[in-house]
Order: sequence, then C-alpha cells, then structure tokens
Amino acid sequence: MVEDFNLQPLEYEAKPQIRDKVYERLRQAILTGKLQPGHRLVERKLAEQLGVSRTPVREAIRMLELEGLVSHLPRVGSVVAQVTDLEVLEIYRIRAVLEGLAARMAAENIKPDQLQRLTELLDSIDKYADETNLDLDLLSIIHREFNDVIYKAAHSPRLYGMITSLVDYIDRYTRVGYCHPGRIKEATREHHQLVEAIKLRDGGLAEKVAREHIDNSRRAYFSEVAQKLNFVGNNFDHQD
Repeated sequence: MVEDFNLQPLEYEAKPQIRDKVYERLRQAILTGKLQPGHRLVERKLAEQLGVSRTPVREAIRMLELEGLVSHLPRVGSVVAQVTDLEVLEIYRIRAVLEGLAARMAAENIKPDQLQRLTELLDSIDKYADETNLDLDLLSIIHREFNDVIYKAAHSPRLYGMITSLVDYIDRYTRVGYCHPGRIKEATREHHQLVEAIKLRDGGLAEKVAREHIDNSRRAYFSEVAQKLNFVGNNFDHQD
C-alpha cells in the first residue's frame, strides 16, 4: 500500500538563477575551447569578470565537476578537465551507435516538413562548406540543426535525450576534424548520401551511412591531432 505524503509548493522563480547563468557561461567557454584543459578556475577572478558574487561561481563550478568538465586538484584547486584520447574514442563509438540508430528510425518515421527542412539545411551546408565561402562557425550551427532534425525525426524522446546529452562534447571534436585536409568536402558528400537514404526510406542504408560518417569523423580528428603533435615535435627537435 502506498502511503500518502505532502510536498511543499515550490517558490516560482520567473528568471533563471544567477548560478545557472554562470554555469552556462562557463560551460560554453569550456566546450568552445575558450577555457582550455588545465586552465585554473579562480572563483574571485571569475566573479569579477562576470559581475557576480563568488557564491554562484562556486556552485556553478561544482555542477561542472559533477558533469566531468572540471577537476579538483590538491593544492591547485578547480581546473578545466583534461580529456584523454580514450575518452574521445569512447564518445565517438557511442555516437556512432546512437546516431546510426537515429538515422534508421528517421528514415522510417520522418515527416514531410522535416524532410523539407533537412533538404534546405543541406543546401546551406553546400553553400558554406565551399572553400571560397567557408565559414566554420556558421557551418557548425547549420550542421547542428541538420543533426537535430534527424534526431527529432526518429520520434524517440529517450533516444533524443541520450544523443543531445553528447552534442556539446561532439561539436568541439568535429571542429578539429574539419581542419583536416579534405574532411569538409568528404563530410558534405556523406551528408548528401544520408539525406538520399532517408528520402528513400531505407533505414538500413541510412544507419550504415550515419555510422560510416562518424567513423570517418573520428579518423579525421585523430589524424589532425597526430599531425599537430608531429609538427610540434619536429619544431622542438630543430631548436638549438
């Protein structure tokens, strides 16, 4: 038998709490690379920069620690967490499975207006992925909406929630991979293949294309990172 109990009414807050605003500002700074791994988060300095007291900054940093974006080091304090290659690989593997499933379900369930929007976004990707008109910031925004249409077209709220929880993490790796020579052109071709599979209502093909797209993005990311490390290593070797 379930016992009755009473909960006290919540106090209505018309505006987001300052802590939440601080959290979002710091989170975006970390995910976009403005705050690099290893950067020390000093409450006093952050509070001065944001024009708030130290309390919401302290609470926001704790929230970021729970999310894994911030680490607490003895005798150092809170710093932006380092992301290991294994963690990046894990994210790509999870993403390949989830987005492959989303693509399959989207091909089976997409609505006409969603398909129309997907086609419009594909045209925009073509425009801003062109080398003579390249705009990585705008391309990233369009690419995110393109993916979001597919996630929603799957009509699975649970799957949508699982994928979108990774979206911010995915974006920074995708941007690194796009710097790899030829990746933007290759990725644009893959987007066309994915939309064509969805138009054909071919769930199996859509899943295959989506998973291959993520696998290629993963390879581009690690190739770009390896090249940068090699460049730094060569420069260091040639120093007197």
